[in-house]
Amino acid sequence: MVLGIVVRLAIAPLTGHPYDMALWADYQRIFYGSGILDFKYFPTLPPLYYAQLAIYSFYTLLRIGGLQDPVLFYHSTYAIEGVFLKLPMILADMGVFLLFVRTGRILPAVLYYLNPFMIYLSAAWGTYDSLMIVFLVAGFVALEKGNKPLATLAFTVSGLVKLFGFIPLALIVLDNIARRRFKDISVQFAIVSSSVAMTFAPVILQGGLQTFFSGFSRFVGISTAQGTGWNIVSALQGTQFQAVSPFVWIAYLSIPVFFVLQIRKSSSLLLSVLKASLLGAILLNIFSQAEPQWLSWPIPIALIYASATKRTGLSYYAYSFGAIATFLVMTLTQGSSYILFGLLGGAYLAPLEGFVGALPVYATTTLSLLLLLIGYLYGKPVKFKLEVLALVMIIYAQAYFWFSIIGIQNL
Repeated sequence: MVLGIVVRLAIAPLTGHPYDMALWADYQRIFYGSGILDFKYFPTLPPLYYAQLAIYSFYTLLRIGGLQDPVLFYHSTYAIEGVFLKLPMILADMGVFLLFVRTGRILPAVLYYLNPFMIYLSAAWGTYDSLMIVFLVAGFVALEKGNKPLATLAFTVSGLVKLFGFIPLALIVLDNIARRRFKDISVQFAIVSSSVAMTFAPVILQGGLQTFFSGFSRFVGISTAQGTGWNIVSALQGTQFQAVSPFVWIAYLSIPVFFVLQIRKSSSLLLSVLKASLLGAILLNIFSQAEPQWLSWPIPIALIYASATKRTGLSYYAYSFGAIATFLVMTLTQGSSYILFGLLGGAYLAPLEGFVGALPVYATTTLSLLLLLIGYLYGKPVKFKLEVLALVMIIYAQAYFWFSIIGIQNL
């Protein structure tokens, strides 16, 4: 655990996603500088704002006490300020590690906490997927112990950070409906409704629900806003969807269908929810207009499922998945200089970044990673082999040749 903390704290002041970090810093500065709580246009769900608000108070005290905080390179935040803004995510990673250790999952704990992608997202980028993941893992731990009310609360908080957390909760509700456990359903409804009400009360008072609904509609596939270029299907087609991906409903329909089929074959609710949630994370990365950081979602679920089913090969592949995802996201989406130095367009790792056709190369290699993950999920338990990494490298090289050198997408 010490190594993971040291690595994260060493990286945090030197790096940062300039746009995201500027957003987090601006909202904290507004409150601690003028006392204004601005929920109306905050670009994420409220729990991130609450978490950063609490931790940023200590940084404010340090500044009042005379702390001199430098700006490094071209970043949008001060160095130590960046550490405090990232601290909720760093602590969330630590929480996942402790949850794994407490339940006797030492190998998953190490493979998660020292996973390059999780370190990259929480300590270098400064994005908040780890906050969703820590409550997601807590929900699965509670479900494993048979504590459905606690699992419901954990999944609800996870979903209030990022909407994906509601997927395992919805599957548990679906199981209760099928088994006519109406008392359990009423308890779940009370937990969810009270949690949502408390979380959104300040937002509602400030009239900020429109921002939430815009993000919600994009996630569920009913938005009419201009799409992004990170969807794997659109990247391979060489087109950009005018709104959300029309294929996102493949993911949403597949998750409950698969869960029903799985629960009929297995007596374990935990394994069924785990497997369906992992499949959902994979399909959403393929068919929705996923952000690069969404690639972190399958990692903890795969580690829990691997531990529960004695699939050591899946555990090691989940680690390799994160390591390769770090390389792909860092070089092919924004460029290494953006996170490291706050400069967009720099190509310090050329010719590995900044080349023509980078997006379809990213999409092709990412798709291969996700399909291999499905293979580890559905195939017989096997040992992890380095040949798998060689296969991914070959796919990357082939994609580079066809999309960058030949330019097949332009023919």
